Amino acid sequence: MALFLVDGHALAYRSYFALIRNPLTNSRGENTSAVFGFTRQLLLLLKKYEPEYLAVVFDSGGETERHREYPEYKAHREAMPEDMESQLSRIVEVVEALGVAVVEEEGYEADDILATLARSAAARGIDVKILTGDKDLFQLLSDRVHVIRPAKGTALEDECGPEFVEERFGLRPSQIVDLLSLMGDASDNIPGVKGIGEKTALKLLHSFGTLDGILERIEEVEPAHVRKKLQDGRESALLSRELVRLKEVPLELALEDLA
Repeated sequence: MALFLVDGHALAYRSYFALIRNPLTNSRGENTSAVFGFTRQLLLLLKKYEPEYLAVVFDSGGETERHREYPEYKAHREAMPEDMESQLSRIVEVVEALGVAVVEEEGYEADDILATLARSAAARGIDVKILTGDKDLFQLLSDRVHVIRPAKGTALEDECGPEFVEERFGLRPSQIVDLLSLMGDASDNIPGVKGIGEKTALKLLHSFGTLDGILERIEEVEPAHVRKKLQDGRESALLSRELVRLKEVPLELALEDLA
């Protein structure tokens, strides 16, 4: 028994931009790349895994708690292309026509909904597979929760568990939040600590374990210029941690609703 979750907007974006140079169009000349790519991946998932529980999760598009905490959150992102935005309603129609649950919650991001559903199912002893290319969700990885990354072809064979984080970063999944809190995340405009990149952030976490551990023992950090950056960027790191950490969403939804 397993719950499969699809990061709706992430998959739609990937499908759209995968064919950006040679977009697919219908007889009216309308771009259909996102609908085509999304539908192909969803049908493949249904055929390959025959999931007992499945949901496609979308962003609601409104202001969230993160925007209120940090107005610059995602502020640099370009607006969704018009010929992609027009395809989202069709994607939802396809998902519903296939009998798959569509989940979104006003004021919350899809990542938080995915995290809430994944944690709830895992706590019940149910395996969870999340189809996404979003590295923020690596913080959820466990023996129960895996991520299927669509970025390498269309076969849905790139499944990652907690060992992926160990092999890629030398960290536990729980340390991903602190990694991004230190180095920032340009895709979401999360500031991190100015002047601290991935290499330095990893070295710090390998030595001190957590962001709290680094800040508590900051006088032990060497070299001095790195210590100074951490001292100056303390508040930014703590803010970034709040932005990166996936939150619980009060969903009026039971697992059985996703069958």
